[in-house]
Amino acid sequence: MNDSMNIRAVLFDLDGTLLDTALDLGGAANRLLARDNLPLLTNDVIYQTASQGSLALVKAGYGLSLSPEHYTRLRREFLDNYTAHINEQTTYFDGVNQLLDTLDKHNIIWGVVTNKPTLYTTQLLAHYPRLANCAVVICGDTLDVAKPDPRPLLLAAEKIDISPDRIMYVGDARTDIEASVAANMKSVAANYGYIPENDPTNTWNSDHLIDRCLDLCTILAIDE
Repeated sequence: MNDSMNIRAVLFDLDGTLLDTALDLGGAANRLLARDNLPLLTNDVIYQTASQGSLALVKAGYGLSLSPEHYTRLRREFLDNYTAHINEQTTYFDGVNQLLDTLDKHNIIWGVVTNKPTLYTTQLLAHYPRLANCAVVICGDTLDVAKPDPRPLLLAAEKIDISPDRIMYVGDARTDIEASVAANMKSVAANYGYIPENDPTNTWNSDHLIDRCLDLCTILAIDE
């Protein structure tokens, strides 16, 4: 490992960073749109919107002019639909298993900090026991705040008993970078994730940017 960075742990976002969940998230929206005889979301829209959460996908399909109550109902229906089809098209991103093997080999602790609520995180990770058994999992509702607030990252650091300045955080959203900077962690933007066309990763001011997850090995100066 690169002694100048002295990284002892890597924390990851989940959706768009470790797991490619976009088509299952988009499918939840498209089933509602099909029911209501509305145009379906394209894969391009799904992949650019997925990291922004369930309400963003609902609004991408239904527009911005509905009442708050209508959005609340649609979001609830979206989540019910998603939980019923949570792992039909979801997969690991290319290289994730090899990356985790490499981190293990070099005794670099790793964990997950996601804004996904505990209910859906737990249900999804049941299909990916290797992720579920990592050193720490912090969800969007573990605390009463979520990223870009740094406190979920700081809680993860506390649970693994490693100083934040010796931790790297990898995510595919600007909020991930903002949270890691505020937590005094090294930040890595996952350019292979769900990146909005109007908010490219090279504008996020991350410490590093990777085009594939295995590029993290180069940053850490460890063998793939």
